[in-house]
Amino acid sequence: MSARPGTVLRPTARGVLLAVLAVVCWLLADLTNLVPLRSVAAALLLLLLVGAAAILLAGTGLRLRRRVLDDAVAVGGRARVQIELTGRPLLPLGRGILREHLPEALGGERDLPLQNRMPHALTVGRRGAHRLGPCSLLLRDLFGLFQLRRTSTDALRITGVPVITALTPLAARTAGLGGRADQGAGIGVGEIGPIARPYVAGDDIRRIHWRASARSGQLMTREDEPVSGRSAMVVLDTTSRPGMTPAVEDRLVSHAATLLDVLGAHGWEVRILDASGDEITRTGRRRGLESASPLGGEADALELRAGLLALAEVDFDDEPARVGHDHAAGLTSLALALGLDDGEPFAGLDLDRFAGRSSHRTALALRSDPADPAAPAPPSAAVPPSVPTRRRLGAWTLVTGTLAHSLDDLLTAPEPGSPA
Repeated sequence: MSARPGTVLRPTARGVLLAVLAVVCWLLADLTNLVPLRSVAAALLLLLLVGAAAILLAGTGLRLRRRVLDDAVAVGGRARVQIELTGRPLLPLGRGILREHLPEALGGERDLPLQNRMPHALTVGRRGAHRLGPCSLLLRDLFGLFQLRRTSTDALRITGVPVITALTPLAARTAGLGGRADQGAGIGVGEIGPIARPYVAGDDIRRIHWRASARSGQLMTREDEPVSGRSAMVVLDTTSRPGMTPAVEDRLVSHAATLLDVLGAHGWEVRILDASGDEITRTGRRRGLESASPLGGEADALELRAGLLALAEVDFDDEPARVGHDHAAGLTSLALALGLDDGEPFAGLDLDRFAGRSSHRTALALRSDPADPAAPAPPSAAVPPSVPTRRRLGAWTLVTGTLAHSLDDLLTAPEPGSPA
């Protein structure tokens, strides 16, 4: 349960007991005229007053500083958090703990022993951005009569990004994700070939395009334009469908993240779209593939991280009336689709509009495991197959499977009629 920011001083059970005892002694002293009872009551009240003053003074100047060392980790991973206690209590403390009011996705409420430095790790259980929530400093005086709760909040959050899984070379070749050598050396769809641009200081003199220079009247440099046909499109069916469960959503997004990473490693430009045609993320050709430059590899890592953060925020709530609008998919040479297998995979979604002129089209559809409590109950005769099934869906190759099947299993599913 979350706590409101601020400072609250309240008596403990021991303090309440002493207060009640002090009142009873005072009343008995009035009724019996026994001076010792009045002295006991006065002593107990004085003890309560000293305890309240002591805890207020002890808490003066104590502040918390919280830092997130890993603001984005894969689902199931652990994010490091550092909490430091600044300042020193003016009086000794009897007992103190730190209570973090975390969301369930980060493990729920937890207590830490109060120390100057409190490093710990949080397990991220769900995809998406999760606010850490308030943080309370709970202090007690030496007599254990009062507890001071000082709650502060901040804007820190930890993002659970989709998990990237391994993919074998066989699965990559089967789905057409192979490296550059697999795609041929000729000019493909959308390739421009060598182009000329104005000469700038520092260009290699051997790269001067003399024919273009003669036509334009100024020095032009030859530049080889990359093949724009090596563009891959991944469509994520984010339509709101009755059979969709959080487990299926996370697995579909995880597969999309794996494709983003594998395609980028094979030199593809990748775009990931949702069902309405809006772009979720895109990555260009990896700079680290061209050379061993550390800067190129670092730029690739930052671009992949940005893509994973965008996928972490994907919601499967698109209305059916808005789906099916492509966004300039004409130069796509490889198309993949990910969605729910609800009996009619990708119903209402015109996949061909997303595919452009791509000749290799693969659609992967998942259904929930029967053990998933959020999944709809399957027919009694329905038994999940041991391997994914492959069939045709128009111009697409449709592969259906369950959450128990990895992306590698889906992409290497056997052809109909072949042995499993």
